[in-house]
Amino acid sequence: MKTYTIECIPNVSSADPDLIEDITAAIMGFKDVDLRFVDPGHSVNRTVFTYLGPVESVLSATAELIRIALAYINMEHQKGIHPRMGAVDVCPFVLLDDSINEEHLIERVREFSAEIGERFALPIYNYEQSATRKERENLADVRRGQYEGLAARFERGDLPDHGPQEWNEAAREHGATAMGVRSLMVAYNINLTGRPNKELKPIAEKMAVALREKNSGLPGVKAIAWYLPEFDIVQVSCNLTKPFEAGVCEVFDYARSLAKSFGCDAPSSELIGCIPRSQFTTYTEEELGFGQFKPFNESRILPL
Repeated sequence: MKTYTIECIPNVSSADPDLIEDITAAIMGFKDVDLRFVDPGHSVNRTVFTYLGPVESVLSATAELIRIALAYINMEHQKGIHPRMGAVDVCPFVLLDDSINEEHLIERVREFSAEIGERFALPIYNYEQSATRKERENLADVRRGQYEGLAARFERGDLPDHGPQEWNEAAREHGATAMGVRSLMVAYNINLTGRPNKELKPIAEKMAVALREKNSGLPGVKAIAWYLPEFDIVQVSCNLTKPFEAGVCEVFDYARSLAKSFGCDAPSSELIGCIPRSQFTTYTEEELGFGQFKPFNESRILPL
């Protein structure tokens, strides 16, 4: 079986088909890199790419992705319902193979961040395990204020780790990127039905609050609520940052019980990107409702 050293899951702040086509072709041009899934969202105006491979090959592919994304996206005109602060909003790297040292990967990603920041005049904040200060470990903290708040951050001295150290034309056009090594995470959304969408949205917001770890919900769960016009659906959108403590099956069960208590239903769910095979503990992908909106196949299952 082929061994993949790391996974990269960059989130690009656009769902432009031409951009997606160019980035997809570029990644597939690296023979050692395995592009597993491309997940565009039109309402969120965001595309998630998931690819695996050896460290240096993945870094080279990522540099090309960033080059293309910056050529397409001007953040002064970007709109979408997903929180974002830059054209390449977040660029996480996940260690899949314990044959290499995690500290080495963390240091290599910091070096890569510096290279990218200088090459593209791109403000980069290192986050999660690559963070150089405690207050930058959490992505929500790094992205607080979003793109619209970046100029004020520069003014008050909250400067990026790499790239421009003053608010200039490049920063204005491209925003900033959060880049770092993090643990495995599953992006997972719960679909709500049973009542009109205008009633479901406030219910979803209450469910998101109840699901979050910081509100004594499930371990590692971060959640927000939104309405997706292209699918005419209200969702509770979750990041499962401790998926081996609270995975998709546990979150699905809890979300369904919450929905019932609010007088609606949570009949299905949606996966963003890829998922470890070990996440299917009590439900299959069919029972979870995967594939309702976007194709779900074996390429989206990681051998973990």
